[in-house]
Amino acid sequence: MLIGALFSYSLPVYLEYVKHLGEYHFVFRYIFFSMLGFFIMISLSKLNPDIWFERIGWIILIFSAILVIAMPFLPESIAPIINGARRWIKLGPFKFAPVEFFKIGVIFFLSWSFTRQVKGGYSFKEEIKLIMRYIIILGVFWYLILAYQSDLGQVMVMGLIFAFLLFTAGGRFQTFTLILAGGILVFIAAILSSGYRYARFKAWLHLMTNNFFPSIKVESQMSYGQVKESLNAIYHGGIIGQGIGNGVFKLGFLSDVHTDFVLAGIAEETGIIGISVIIFLMLFLVYRIYKIANRQEKKEYQLFAFGVGTLIMIQFIFNGLGVTSLIPIKGLTVPFLSYGGSSLLALSTAIGMVLMISKKAKLS
Repeated sequence: MLIGALFSYSLPVYLEYVKHLGEYHFVFRYIFFSMLGFFIMISLSKLNPDIWFERIGWIILIFSAILVIAMPFLPESIAPIINGARRWIKLGPFKFAPVEFFKIGVIFFLSWSFTRQVKGGYSFKEEIKLIMRYIIILGVFWYLILAYQSDLGQVMVMGLIFAFLLFTAGGRFQTFTLILAGGILVFIAAILSSGYRYARFKAWLHLMTNNFFPSIKVESQMSYGQVKESLNAIYHGGIIGQGIGNGVFKLGFLSDVHTDFVLAGIAEETGIIGISVIIFLMLFLVYRIYKIANRQEKKEYQLFAFGVGTLIMIQFIFNGLGVTSLIPIKGLTVPFLSYGGSSLLALSTAIGMVLMISKKAKLS
């Protein structure tokens, strides 16, 4: 969070200038949400998980699910359409993204339900029948997120977490691979069913083949300029970077440098050394969460902690691959580094719940 606050001050200077915002507009908001998130984290960590874990999990799931369902029907004054999608609920000067909390709610629901439903000894056919109920229920929400929020990235993240949690809970490897194959088919269908997504996918193919496979020619009418500038920023950073505050590509070339492309902005100012520190810290955080999961005697707690660690890792990997053009950019935040109050508060809540259940972990 301290690193996130530093780059919420350094990176969005151009945006603050052109929109006539104050010099500390983004950093003050980041600090406000990070302090609130830290307070939530510490408060949750002190609770008894046997009493509060399920209560808090159900509250997060139910309220976020209601908001995801209600989003398409809310007036534009409350749920504004930005870039053709309704992803935020406007609360005064702040915007709130329900899907960030819905991901935590889904992890809780799957950990709670898989503990009771997924048991050894099922045949492959019986396991398929079991997971179809989950896919139908979650599929309704995923459709709403895809159709009205146009957020394929979040649906992909939740689908992967579903597959990994099922496998961790005791599901068959065949079922795991079948879910992944189904997810790929859904991804392809989502690309082909939307002219805008298809054009962006072709633009990504054009950029990637030019960078890595110049002998292959893919024509595209759409520019993938943000990712081009992201690659330029990373290259410009070199080994040691240009120095914090001295980045050039944040000055109008990367409009989302404080959100989706924060890793590119950090890479330009701190170089490979700075990004290596970020990678180490993220891996260490996930390692500690997995260690808590591994030491849990209660399966529900184990699955929840594993799900939270996997969520953080997937989002970090997806964003890193996206800003380097290795996969299409999906608009996913970098946990704790990207500017955004909803993501900060949701992840802080998840970490707080992990700290809560860590009190029940075995010490040996």
